[in-house]
Amino acid sequence: MANFGNMLQEHFVNLYRQNSAVRAAKLRCITTRSQAEEYIKQLREKVKDTFLFPAEKCPLAPRITGRVVHPGYIIEKIIIDSRPGFPVTMNLYLPEKFEGKIPANLILSGHSFDGKFASYNCKVAQSLALKGGAALVIDPVQQGERMQYEVNEANKLCTLHNRFNRKLKAIGDNFANWRVYDAIRAVDYLVSRPEIDEKRIAVSGLSGGGTLSTLLNAIEPRLAAAAPSCYITRWVRNVENELPVDGEQILPGFAADGGEMADLILAAAPRPILIIGQQDDFFDIRGTREVYQEVRRIYELLGHGDRVRLFVGPYDHSLCLGGRNAMYDFYAEYLGTAPGEEPELPEIRKEETFCTENGSIYGKPFNRTIHELIAEEAQKKAQNRPALSDAELKAKLRKLLGINKTALPDYRQLRPSGNDFKKVNRYGLETEDDILVVLKSVGDAHNFHLRKSDAVELYIPHQDSETELTERELDENRPLYGLDYRGIGETMPNGCDQWEGWGFFHEYHFDYHYDSLDWLLGNSMLGGRVRDILGAIELFYQNGTKDILLTASGIGMIPAVFAAFLSERPVKLELKEKLTTYLENSCALNDTLPQSMIPEGILSITDLDDIVKRLA
Repeated sequence: MANFGNMLQEHFVNLYRQNSAVRAAKLRCITTRSQAEEYIKQLREKVKDTFLFPAEKCPLAPRITGRVVHPGYIIEKIIIDSRPGFPVTMNLYLPEKFEGKIPANLILSGHSFDGKFASYNCKVAQSLALKGGAALVIDPVQQGERMQYEVNEANKLCTLHNRFNRKLKAIGDNFANWRVYDAIRAVDYLVSRPEIDEKRIAVSGLSGGGTLSTLLNAIEPRLAAAAPSCYITRWVRNVENELPVDGEQILPGFAADGGEMADLILAAAPRPILIIGQQDDFFDIRGTREVYQEVRRIYELLGHGDRVRLFVGPYDHSLCLGGRNAMYDFYAEYLGTAPGEEPELPEIRKEETFCTENGSIYGKPFNRTIHELIAEEAQKKAQNRPALSDAELKAKLRKLLGINKTALPDYRQLRPSGNDFKKVNRYGLETEDDILVVLKSVGDAHNFHLRKSDAVELYIPHQDSETELTERELDENRPLYGLDYRGIGETMPNGCDQWEGWGFFHEYHFDYHYDSLDWLLGNSMLGGRVRDILGAIELFYQNGTKDILLTASGIGMIPAVFAAFLSERPVKLELKEKLTTYLENSCALNDTLPQSMIPEGILSITDLDDIVKRLA
């Protein structure tokens, strides 16, 4: 039952539309070159503050493991370390013959298990080498030769990227940082090569590679041009269209003050940019055109309107031949590669792209996985966090979760449900604008008003309070209530992707999606859930109940622990099962906590067992 299953969707549509209005008002005020330059300056600072990279770069330690010669070009097989013991496999395509320094294009792969061997990557790399330029194609984490998990049916691609992201969230990091940093180290490698002209390096990519080429273009000053494909649209369009995106496409807090994808392009203005899209892409082409117009207007104020290009193909999510040819023309103008359409290209065998003997770094001696690196950092955070008093910890948690003084929520008297044996009374609590959560009482009578009682038990469910409550024995001295907090029970989303076999805990489903939208805004889904519980506690307290027992099971234990600790009213806490701590979750190969239940950077402040101990 999800009577309010569209609530979260409309909540985020409203928030992102409000952001769009803020942004539109801001841009309307930019009418001169100096105002445009000031806006770009602010964006560059914002982008710099968005990313978190290692304080020092480790040696690249490049290893050329082989060379393949084709008519007109060669492929070098290269491995570098982007972090100590963390290898990146890549192919450098070079013209067979050239003089002097040549331009280069860094190709960042989309979400294909083949990674650098994906057909669209190879075609662009071959073509640019035949046109007199170089192309460097790298494998992303968990793609190509860089598998971090043993590959099997359960370990799919985008879902694993999102799994990395939720483990990183607890240590105040995110997967976008790791993907962009690999790309920065690839640029480091390009500029180290004597044949590469460091003033003529561009970046391109499709889909997830379109994302990464956009992000790298925003942060990397050494680039000369960029050509992202099938990514650029508006975040508000993604939200309206119920489109979940990958973990590395969520930049924490970047949308907080009206920030949009266009700002990632404008941060590098007036660097030449070619935006490639497709008419039937799931990244809404209407948003792509809107971004193009917005960016072009700012470039025109800077005197460089001709440096913004847009190509729209007639297909779905792909880098079609027309898009590739548009890229070659763009690079001919700004990089100096030979003009002309894509030539006939011979097929490359997958084995020819392998940098390792069997096409995988998985399990190789001295190579470290992202799991090991995250676990080490999580343990450091836990060991080095400062000792805080209860008051100091409460202040930090309130700031982290976005919790202010709890207001008394208004409530609606909803229609009862249940059966002849157990009646379920329903109350809709308005805990914030356009958020309504459902409080339920179980008993033998229908009550439309909230009854007064000296003592109550407020149960915080794992998935659905009504199903879980009706299995319980009742205590006549302590009425039993359950709370379907946001995203649970009656408020569980009934939209977004609803594929067969995808449930609440799927790494790419609605709970992940809506938490990501909050994260992009700099908000906390968990914080909202804690506010829902605190609102219910306040309602009981104002209704005369002074003895409140807060019980919880499953994932409901997590917001219950925070609510019990942060409550302004006295409550007792009782957990039905053993808690998984954030440290245990970050160190586990197969973690279990959903992203929505992990506060960003929590391990630098506290952990669940610490809070429970304080409550005891």
